Amino acid sequence: MTRHGDRVLFEALLGRREREVLTDLERGQLSGQRVLITGAGGSIGSELARQVAECRPSTLTLVDQSEYNLFTIERELVESHPEVAIEPVLGDVSRQRSIAHACRVSRPHVVYHAAAYKHVTMVERAIAPALETNVFGTLYAARAAEAVGARFVLVSSDKAAQPESVMGATKRLAELVSLALESAAFRPVVVRFGNVLGSSGSVLEVMLDCIRARKPIPLTHRDATRYFMSVHEAVALVLKADALGDGGDIYWLDMGQPVRIKDLAERLLMVTTEAGDAPVPIVEIGLRPGEKLREELTTQGLGLCSTPHRRIWKARQPEIDQAQVRRVLRALRDDIRRGDTMSALADLCAAVPEYRPSRQAWDSATSRTVDAVGPAMSWGQERVA
Repeated sequence: MTRHGDRVLFEALLGRREREVLTDLERGQLSGQRVLITGAGGSIGSELARQVAECRPSTLTLVDQSEYNLFTIERELVESHPEVAIEPVLGDVSRQRSIAHACRVSRPHVVYHAAAYKHVTMVERAIAPALETNVFGTLYAARAAEAVGARFVLVSSDKAAQPESVMGATKRLAELVSLALESAAFRPVVVRFGNVLGSSGSVLEVMLDCIRARKPIPLTHRDATRYFMSVHEAVALVLKADALGDGGDIYWLDMGQPVRIKDLAERLLMVTTEAGDAPVPIVEIGLRPGEKLREELTTQGLGLCSTPHRRIWKARQPEIDQAQVRRVLRALRDDIRRGDTMSALADLCAAVPEYRPSRQAWDSATSRTVDAVGPAMSWGQERVA
Protein backbone atom coordinates (compact mmCIF):
# COMPACT_ATOMS: atom_id res chain seq x y z
CA MET A 1 0.00 0.00 0.00
CA THR A 2 1.22 3.56 -0.68
CA ARG A 3 2.11 5.98 2.11
CA HIS A 4 -1.11 7.89 1.33
CA GLY A 5 -3.08 4.66 1.42
CA ASP A 6 -1.57 3.73 4.78
CA ARG A 7 -2.59 7.08 6.24
CA VAL A 8 -6.14 6.86 4.89
CA LEU A 9 -6.61 3.35 6.31
CA PHE A 10 -5.11 4.38 9.66
CA GLU A 11 -7.43 7.36 10.01
CA ALA A 12 -10.47 5.29 8.97
CA LEU A 13 -9.72 2.60 11.55
CA LEU A 14 -8.81 4.81 14.51
CA GLY A 15 -11.12 7.73 13.81
CA ARG A 16 -8.41 10.36 14.22
CA ARG A 17 -5.84 12.18 12.13
CA GLU A 18 -2.29 10.92 12.01
CA ARG A 19 0.01 13.15 14.07
CA GLU A 20 2.69 15.30 12.50
CA VAL A 21 6.08 13.83 11.75
CA LEU A 22 9.45 15.58 11.98
CA THR A 23 9.89 19.32 11.61
CA ASP A 24 12.69 20.80 9.50
CA LEU A 25 14.49 21.80 12.71
CA GLU A 26 14.35 18.24 14.05
CA ARG A 27 15.59 16.84 10.74
CA GLY A 28 18.45 19.30 10.83
CA GLN A 29 19.65 17.96 14.17
CA LEU A 30 20.49 14.62 12.54
CA SER A 31 21.96 16.10 9.37
CA GLY A 32 25.61 15.17 8.99
CA GLN A 33 25.57 12.85 12.00
CA ARG A 34 26.59 9.22 12.16
CA VAL A 35 23.58 7.08 13.16
CA LEU A 36 23.35 3.41 14.11
CA ILE A 37 20.03 1.52 14.30
CA THR A 38 19.66 -1.95 15.79
CA GLY A 39 16.79 -4.11 14.60
CA ALA A 40 16.98 -2.06 11.41
CA GLY A 41 15.09 -4.63 9.36
CA GLY A 42 12.05 -4.77 11.63
CA SER A 43 8.86 -2.72 11.48
CA ILE A 44 10.08 0.07 13.76
CA GLY A 45 13.75 -0.19 12.82
CA SER A 46 13.13 0.02 9.08
CA GLU A 47 10.87 3.06 9.46
CA LEU A 48 13.51 4.64 11.71
CA ALA A 49 16.01 4.03 8.93
CA ARG A 50 13.73 5.67 6.35
CA GLN A 51 13.05 8.78 8.42
CA VAL A 52 16.69 9.12 9.51
CA ALA A 53 17.84 8.79 5.90
CA GLU A 54 15.57 11.73 5.00
CA CYS A 55 17.54 13.80 7.54
CA ARG A 56 20.70 13.28 5.45
CA PRO A 57 23.07 11.77 8.05
CA SER A 58 26.69 11.34 6.99
CA THR A 59 26.52 7.59 7.71
CA LEU A 60 23.60 5.28 8.52
CA THR A 61 24.64 1.93 9.99
CA LEU A 62 21.93 -0.74 9.92
CA VAL A 63 22.29 -3.70 12.32
CA ASP A 64 20.01 -6.73 12.09
CA GLN A 65 20.29 -10.50 12.58
CA SER A 66 17.91 -11.25 9.69
CA GLU A 67 19.89 -11.43 6.47
CA TYR A 68 16.81 -10.97 4.28
CA ASN A 69 15.39 -8.02 6.25
CA LEU A 70 18.77 -6.31 6.25
CA PHE A 71 19.19 -6.87 2.52
CA THR A 72 15.70 -5.47 1.86
CA ILE A 73 16.07 -2.23 3.83
CA GLU A 74 19.61 -1.64 2.52
CA ARG A 75 18.48 -2.01 -1.10
CA GLU A 76 15.53 0.32 -0.52
CA LEU A 77 17.63 3.06 1.08
CA VAL A 78 20.49 2.84 -1.41
CA GLU A 79 17.94 3.48 -4.17
CA SER A 80 15.94 6.19 -2.40
CA HIS A 81 18.84 8.03 -0.73
CA PRO A 82 22.00 7.58 -2.83
CA GLU A 83 23.56 10.59 -1.08
CA VAL A 84 23.65 8.77 2.28
CA ALA A 85 26.38 6.25 3.11
CA ILE A 86 24.45 3.10 4.08
CA GLU A 87 26.44 0.52 6.05
CA PRO A 88 24.65 -2.82 6.66
CA VAL A 89 25.91 -4.97 9.52
CA LEU A 90 24.67 -8.54 9.89
CA GLY A 91 24.85 -8.96 13.65
CA ASP A 92 23.05 -10.00 16.82
CA VAL A 93 22.76 -7.60 19.77
CA SER A 94 22.73 -10.52 22.20
CA ARG A 95 26.36 -11.14 21.21
CA GLN A 96 28.35 -8.47 23.01
CA ARG A 97 31.31 -8.51 20.64
CA SER A 98 29.04 -8.08 17.62
CA ILE A 99 27.39 -4.83 18.71
CA ALA A 100 30.57 -3.48 20.32
CA HIS A 101 32.47 -3.99 17.07
CA ALA A 102 29.72 -2.31 15.03
CA CYS A 103 29.90 0.77 17.26
CA ARG A 104 33.71 0.90 17.26
CA VAL A 105 33.79 0.81 13.46
CA SER A 106 30.94 3.24 12.76
CA ARG A 107 31.55 5.62 15.73
CA PRO A 108 27.89 6.76 15.83
CA HIS A 109 26.72 10.00 17.41
CA VAL A 110 23.48 8.23 18.34
CA VAL A 111 22.31 4.63 18.69
CA TYR A 112 18.60 3.87 18.28
CA HIS A 113 18.03 0.47 19.84
CA ALA A 114 14.96 -1.14 18.25
CA ALA A 115 16.08 -4.78 18.29
CA ALA A 116 13.77 -6.92 20.45
CA TYR A 117 11.52 -9.93 20.59
CA LYS A 118 8.07 -8.35 20.77
CA HIS A 119 5.30 -10.90 20.09
CA VAL A 120 3.61 -11.46 23.44
CA THR A 121 2.29 -15.00 22.93
CA MET A 122 5.50 -16.20 21.25
CA VAL A 123 7.80 -14.72 23.88
CA GLU A 124 5.65 -16.23 26.64
CA ARG A 125 7.12 -19.58 25.55
CA ALA A 126 10.67 -18.32 24.93
CA ILE A 127 11.91 -16.93 28.25
CA ALA A 128 15.66 -17.44 27.80
CA PRO A 129 15.80 -15.97 24.25
CA ALA A 130 13.73 -13.00 25.44
CA LEU A 131 16.16 -12.35 28.28
CA GLU A 132 19.16 -12.72 25.98
CA THR A 133 17.82 -10.29 23.37
CA ASN A 134 15.56 -7.85 25.24
CA VAL A 135 17.63 -7.51 28.41
CA PHE A 136 21.23 -8.44 27.65
CA GLY A 137 20.99 -7.17 24.09
CA THR A 138 19.94 -3.80 25.51
CA LEU A 139 22.78 -3.88 28.03
CA TYR A 140 25.36 -4.62 25.34
CA ALA A 141 23.99 -2.00 22.94
CA ALA A 142 23.94 0.64 25.68
CA ARG A 143 27.49 -0.21 26.79
CA ALA A 144 28.68 -0.08 23.19
CA ALA A 145 27.09 3.35 22.74
CA GLU A 146 28.59 4.58 26.01
CA ALA A 147 32.05 3.34 25.00
CA VAL A 148 32.10 5.53 21.87
CA GLY A 149 30.38 8.54 23.44
CA ALA A 150 27.10 8.09 21.55
CA ARG A 151 23.62 9.02 22.67
CA PHE A 152 21.46 5.98 23.39
CA VAL A 153 17.71 5.73 22.77
CA LEU A 154 15.84 2.57 23.80
CA VAL A 155 12.60 1.75 22.00
CA SER A 156 10.31 0.33 24.71
CA SER A 157 6.63 -0.59 24.97
CA ASP A 158 3.51 0.18 26.99
CA LYS A 159 3.59 -3.52 27.90
CA ALA A 160 6.46 -2.64 30.26
CA ALA A 161 3.92 -0.82 32.47
CA GLN A 162 2.56 -3.20 35.11
CA PRO A 163 3.71 -6.13 32.94
CA GLU A 164 1.71 -9.34 32.75
CA SER A 165 3.82 -11.01 30.06
CA VAL A 166 7.42 -12.14 29.64
CA MET A 167 7.74 -9.62 26.84
CA GLY A 168 6.56 -6.76 29.05
CA ALA A 169 8.72 -7.82 32.01
CA THR A 170 11.87 -8.13 29.89
CA LYS A 171 11.21 -4.72 28.32
CA ARG A 172 10.72 -3.20 31.78
CA LEU A 173 14.01 -4.73 32.94
CA ALA A 174 15.64 -3.41 29.76
CA GLU A 175 14.44 0.07 30.76
CA LEU A 176 15.97 -0.31 34.23
CA VAL A 177 19.24 -1.63 32.79
CA SER A 178 19.49 1.33 30.42
CA LEU A 179 18.70 3.95 33.05
CA ALA A 180 21.09 2.33 35.56
CA LEU A 181 23.94 3.27 33.22
CA GLU A 182 23.15 6.98 33.52
CA SER A 183 26.08 9.21 34.40
CA ALA A 184 27.18 12.79 33.83
CA ALA A 185 28.59 11.72 30.45
CA PHE A 186 25.95 9.17 29.44
CA ARG A 187 22.24 10.05 29.47
CA PRO A 188 20.16 7.21 28.01
CA VAL A 189 16.62 7.92 26.81
CA VAL A 190 13.73 5.43 26.97
CA VAL A 191 10.76 5.87 24.64
CA ARG A 192 7.58 3.95 25.50
CA PHE A 193 4.61 3.73 23.14
CA GLY A 194 1.62 1.53 22.38
CA ASN A 195 0.70 -0.84 19.59
CA VAL A 196 1.92 0.08 16.14
CA LEU A 197 -0.90 -0.43 13.66
CA GLY A 198 0.25 -2.47 10.70
CA SER A 199 3.59 -3.64 12.09
CA SER A 200 4.66 -7.22 11.40
CA GLY A 201 2.48 -9.65 13.33
CA SER A 202 0.18 -6.87 14.54
CA VAL A 203 -3.55 -7.30 15.13
CA LEU A 204 -4.25 -5.48 11.86
CA GLU A 205 -2.10 -7.93 9.89
CA VAL A 206 -3.87 -10.88 11.52
CA MET A 207 -7.30 -9.43 10.76
CA LEU A 208 -6.44 -8.68 7.14
CA ASP A 209 -5.07 -12.20 6.64
CA CYS A 210 -8.34 -13.64 7.97
CA ILE A 211 -10.45 -11.46 5.69
CA ARG A 212 -8.39 -12.40 2.63
CA ALA A 213 -8.63 -16.10 3.53
CA ARG A 214 -12.37 -15.70 4.30
CA LYS A 215 -11.84 -17.01 7.83
CA PRO A 216 -13.37 -15.66 11.07
CA ILE A 217 -11.50 -12.84 12.79
CA PRO A 218 -10.36 -14.01 16.27
CA LEU A 219 -11.19 -11.46 18.99
CA THR A 220 -9.59 -12.00 22.40
CA HIS A 221 -12.24 -10.06 24.36
CA ARG A 222 -15.02 -7.71 23.28
CA ASP A 223 -13.93 -5.12 25.88
CA ALA A 224 -10.17 -5.37 25.27
CA THR A 225 -8.64 -1.97 24.49
CA ARG A 226 -5.25 -0.87 23.19
CA TYR A 227 -3.43 2.38 22.48
CA PHE A 228 -2.63 2.57 18.78
CA MET A 229 -0.36 4.70 16.65
CA SER A 230 0.99 4.51 13.15
CA VAL A 231 4.57 3.43 12.53
CA HIS A 232 5.27 6.96 11.28
CA GLU A 233 4.06 8.43 14.59
CA ALA A 234 6.03 5.89 16.62
CA VAL A 235 9.27 6.70 14.85
CA ALA A 236 8.63 10.45 15.03
CA LEU A 237 8.29 10.03 18.81
CA VAL A 238 11.64 8.26 19.03
CA LEU A 239 13.40 10.98 17.03
CA LYS A 240 11.65 13.85 18.80
CA ALA A 241 12.51 12.42 22.23
CA ASP A 242 16.15 12.24 21.19
CA ALA A 243 15.97 15.81 19.88
CA LEU A 244 14.75 17.04 23.28
CA GLY A 245 18.30 16.47 24.46
CA ASP A 246 17.50 15.27 27.99
CA GLY A 247 18.22 11.75 29.21
CA GLY A 248 17.45 9.65 32.22
CA ASP A 249 13.70 9.65 31.63
CA ILE A 250 10.95 7.56 30.05
CA TYR A 251 9.09 9.41 27.30
CA TRP A 252 5.72 8.61 25.81
CA LEU A 253 3.44 10.12 23.21
CA ASP A 254 -0.08 11.29 23.85
CA MET A 255 -1.89 8.75 21.68
CA GLY A 256 -5.41 9.85 22.47
CA GLN A 257 -8.04 7.48 23.80
CA PRO A 258 -7.53 3.69 23.72
CA VAL A 259 -9.47 1.83 21.04
CA ARG A 260 -11.60 -1.28 21.55
CA ILE A 261 -10.25 -4.15 19.46
CA LYS A 262 -13.84 -5.08 18.56
CA ASP A 263 -14.43 -1.58 17.16
CA LEU A 264 -11.21 -1.86 15.17
CA ALA A 265 -12.33 -5.17 13.66
CA GLU A 266 -15.76 -3.81 12.74
CA ARG A 267 -14.28 -0.70 11.10
CA LEU A 268 -11.82 -2.85 9.14
CA LEU A 269 -14.65 -5.08 7.93
CA MET A 270 -16.54 -1.99 6.79
CA VAL A 271 -13.52 -0.70 4.84
CA THR A 272 -12.68 -4.07 3.22
CA THR A 273 -16.31 -4.87 2.39
CA GLU A 274 -16.63 -1.52 0.61
CA ALA A 275 -13.47 -2.45 -1.31
CA GLY A 276 -15.07 -5.69 -2.51
CA ASP A 277 -13.99 -8.28 0.06
CA ALA A 278 -16.60 -10.64 1.46
CA PRO A 279 -17.52 -10.02 5.11
CA VAL A 280 -16.37 -12.59 7.68
CA PRO A 281 -17.61 -13.23 11.23
CA ILE A 282 -15.85 -12.08 14.41
CA VAL A 283 -15.29 -14.87 16.95
CA GLU A 284 -14.39 -14.18 20.58
CA ILE A 285 -11.61 -16.55 21.76
CA GLY A 286 -10.65 -15.11 25.15
CA LEU A 287 -7.47 -13.45 26.37
CA ARG A 288 -4.34 -15.48 25.71
CA PRO A 289 -1.54 -15.99 28.27
CA GLY A 290 0.32 -12.75 28.98
CA GLU A 291 -2.33 -10.51 27.40
CA LYS A 292 -4.05 -7.69 29.28
CA LEU A 293 -7.62 -6.54 29.00
CA ARG A 294 -6.41 -2.93 29.00
CA GLU A 295 -2.92 -1.57 28.40
CA GLU A 296 -1.33 1.19 30.48
CA LEU A 297 1.38 3.68 29.62
CA THR A 298 2.85 4.32 33.03
CA THR A 299 2.48 2.91 36.50
CA GLN A 300 5.16 2.01 39.03
CA GLY A 301 4.09 5.14 40.95
CA LEU A 302 5.46 7.48 38.31
CA GLY A 303 4.07 10.94 37.70
CA LEU A 304 3.95 12.42 34.21
CA CYS A 305 5.54 15.77 33.37
CA SER A 306 5.16 17.90 30.28
CA THR A 307 8.02 18.55 27.84
CA PRO A 308 8.62 21.31 25.26
CA HIS A 309 6.68 19.13 22.80
CA ARG A 310 2.97 19.28 23.55
CA ARG A 311 2.34 15.62 22.66
CA ILE A 312 5.34 14.14 24.44
CA TRP A 313 5.34 13.48 28.18
CA LYS A 314 8.01 12.09 30.45
CA ALA A 315 8.11 10.15 33.67
CA ARG A 316 11.17 10.60 35.84
CA GLN A 317 12.27 7.36 37.47
CA PRO A 318 13.02 7.02 41.17
CA GLU A 319 16.71 6.49 41.82
CA ILE A 320 17.69 3.06 40.53
CA ASP A 321 19.65 0.70 42.76
CA GLN A 322 22.58 0.00 40.46
CA ALA A 323 23.99 -2.70 42.75
CA GLN A 324 20.66 -4.51 42.61
CA VAL A 325 20.63 -4.33 38.82
CA ARG A 326 24.13 -5.82 38.75
CA ARG A 327 23.05 -8.66 41.05
CA VAL A 328 20.02 -9.41 38.88
CA LEU A 329 22.09 -9.53 35.72
CA ARG A 330 24.64 -11.85 37.33
CA ALA A 331 21.86 -14.16 38.51
CA LEU A 332 20.19 -14.20 35.08
CA ARG A 333 23.53 -14.83 33.38
CA ASP A 334 24.13 -17.85 35.59
CA ASP A 335 20.57 -19.12 35.11
CA ILE A 336 20.89 -19.10 31.33
CA ARG A 337 24.35 -20.67 31.40
CA ARG A 338 22.96 -23.56 33.45
CA GLY A 339 19.85 -23.84 31.28
CA ASP A 340 17.75 -23.18 34.39
CA THR A 341 14.76 -21.38 32.88
CA MET A 342 12.70 -21.76 36.04
CA SER A 343 15.28 -19.82 38.07
CA ALA A 344 15.55 -17.27 35.25
CA LEU A 345 11.81 -16.62 35.44
CA ALA A 346 11.98 -16.35 39.24
CA ASP A 347 14.86 -13.87 39.00
CA LEU A 348 12.93 -11.86 36.41
CA CYS A 349 10.05 -11.67 38.89
CA ALA A 350 12.45 -10.45 41.59
CA ALA A 351 13.84 -7.78 39.25
CA VAL A 352 10.36 -6.58 38.23
CA PRO A 353 8.26 -7.08 41.40
CA GLU A 354 4.99 -5.94 39.80
CA TYR A 355 5.23 -8.76 37.23
CA ARG A 356 3.01 -11.80 37.76
CA PRO A 357 3.84 -14.62 35.31
CA SER A 358 1.10 -16.48 33.50
CA ARG A 359 0.59 -20.21 34.01
CA GLN A 360 1.91 -20.75 30.49
CA ALA A 361 5.16 -18.95 31.38
CA TRP A 362 5.65 -21.16 34.45
CA ASP A 363 4.82 -24.30 32.46
CA SER A 364 7.24 -23.26 29.72
CA ALA A 365 9.98 -22.58 32.27
CA THR A 366 9.43 -25.99 33.85
CA SER A 367 9.71 -27.84 30.54
CA ARG A 368 12.85 -26.12 29.23
CA THR A 369 16.18 -27.97 29.30
CA VAL A 370 19.81 -27.04 28.74
CA ASP A 371 19.54 -28.27 25.14
CA ALA A 372 16.48 -26.07 24.53
CA VAL A 373 18.33 -22.95 25.70
CA GLY A 374 21.32 -23.60 23.49
CA PRO A 375 25.04 -22.99 23.99
CA ALA A 376 26.24 -20.68 26.73
CA MET A 377 26.80 -17.07 25.78
CA SER A 378 30.01 -15.08 26.21
CA TRP A 379 28.96 -12.53 28.78
CA GLY A 380 32.04 -10.39 29.26
CA GLN A 381 32.12 -7.84 32.06
CA GLU A 382 29.37 -7.59 34.66
CA ARG A 383 29.66 -3.83 35.21
CA VAL A 384 26.39 -1.96 34.83
CA ALA A 385 27.14 1.55 36.00
